[in-house]
Order: sequence, then C-alpha cells, then structure tokens
Amino acid sequence: MSIRDVDVIDYVYLEEGGTPVLVVSDPLTWKPPEDEDHLELLREKLNSQIAFVENGQLCSIYPPYSGGIVRVEVVARHALNEAAKEFYVIAEKVMRKSKIDLQFRLCDA
Repeated sequence: MSIRDVDVIDYVYLEEGGTPVLVVSDPLTWKPPEDEDHLELLREKLNSQIAFVENGQLCSIYPPYSGGIVRVEVVARHALNEAAKEFYVIAEKVMRKSKIDLQFRLCDA
C-alpha cells in the first residue's frame, strides 16, 4: 500500500498515550514531470485520511478514540521540492481544523 492507493489506510498504530497515528507511505519522487501527479495523489490521500477520521471509521477500528488529536505521518523516500513544501504548509493548516496533526518524515532507507 502507498500513496497510490488513495482510499486505503496504509498503516495505523497507537502512540504511547493512545494517540492514533495513520501512516501514509510515499515512495514517489518529486522530480518533473512526476511531481504534478505526485501532488494530486498526495492531496487525494490526505483527503481520504481526513474522511476516515471525520466519518467515524477510526472509531470502528479503535473504539476508545473519542475525538482527540490524530496524527497523519507521511513517510517518504524522497526529499520535498519547493512545491511540495508549500503544499505541506497549506495541508497542515487544513488538517489542523479537523484535529489532525500532519507530519512529514524522510525515510533514510
């Protein structure tokens, strides 16, 4: 599973303390011409994560969740380009309105 599987939650785990973390696997590059498709896939995937939380689906797999903060962690194989950095700034603000903390992590493997 990865960013290409827009309607799939790639991985879910609970942080110590019970915060649910939804992981998005992002193996795609940020080099042209793939970067435009990459941004669209990322946008769709993050919208899917928001819907998963807002529609109560998270509660169905983790009943103790009662509407607190959720973290979406995008784990990527490639560093962000400028367009992607700008996208993340906007996405963080949008997701914060849904009580979702968005984090980007570059995988060193």
